Amino acid sequence: MPIFHLRTNVKNVPESFISKVSKEVATLTNKEEAKVMVIIEDNIKITFGCSDAPAASVQFHSIGMQVEHHAIISESIANLLKDIGVPHDRHYIQFYAPSPTHVGKLGTTLAELNKPKENVIHF
Repeated sequence: MPIFHLRTNVKNVPESFISKVSKEVATLTNKEEAKVMVIIEDNIKITFGCSDAPAASVQFHSIGMQVEHHAIISESIANLLKDIGVPHDRHYIQFYAPSPTHVGKLGTTLAELNKPKENVIHF
């Protein structure tokens, strides 16, 4: 369930960037790309350090993400943001590693969906 949520004041982030981010998030989290969600909000009002130069805020969510991987992920995201004109010193990244009980899907939680099915034979 990795989620990459980018907010930036960069205008018109290219559609191809979404696909590039999706593939990178799948690689970084070692999860299927089919489970990756990418949200990009571009052309929004952001000021960073009293300047409206290109800047960004990223929220990166992934169940099971380890703290020791944050620096590697941060470097990768910084390189992606550079591709759309956001310098390394003009963004913040927030990391979230929610429990499967705190993520909903299909009207339940991922914890419930991942419970083993009981093998009950009815005669």
